[in-house]
Amino acid sequence: MHTININVSPTMFHVYALHYYECNQAFVDRHPFSPVPYFLLCRAIELELKSRHLESKSRKQVKKDYGHDLTKSYDALNPSEKILDTSEYAELVKASRIYDVPKKGFEYCSVYDAATGFKSFPALAVLDQIARKLLGTDAQQVAPGTTPQSGAA
Repeated sequence: MHTININVSPTMFHVYALHYYECNQAFVDRHPFSPVPYFLLCRAIELELKSRHLESKSRKQVKKDYGHDLTKSYDALNPSEKILDTSEYAELVKASRIYDVPKKGFEYCSVYDAATGFKSFPALAVLDQIARKLLGTDAQQVAPGTTPQSGAA
């Protein structure tokens, strides 16, 4: 009997990225501001970028090379996969500065961010656009407030 090694990590990471994106689409904010959509979108972007790197690298190597740095991960994509325009890339850089360790600014918002009206945060609509672009056709099928599993919210 022969052993066959199959790398399922890229597919799993893509599916998980889509799940985070779907959670964002279903999220209803009942308060003036929440960091939750930022976190969900950044996690979707991170996992999608990592899914691309996992095509040629081990999970251990991807973790070591990129951590949670969205900009570094995007910059390391093959040129044909770099599909963001200049303004989208600028918002990705903003998001990465806040999302990356040790700040984890979308998980633990600072008093400074609140006092300054979260002006250093990226535009949420652009962050959503980046996630949709990177996730491709799978994300295009997710309407706000719905998921493929549940239908209308």
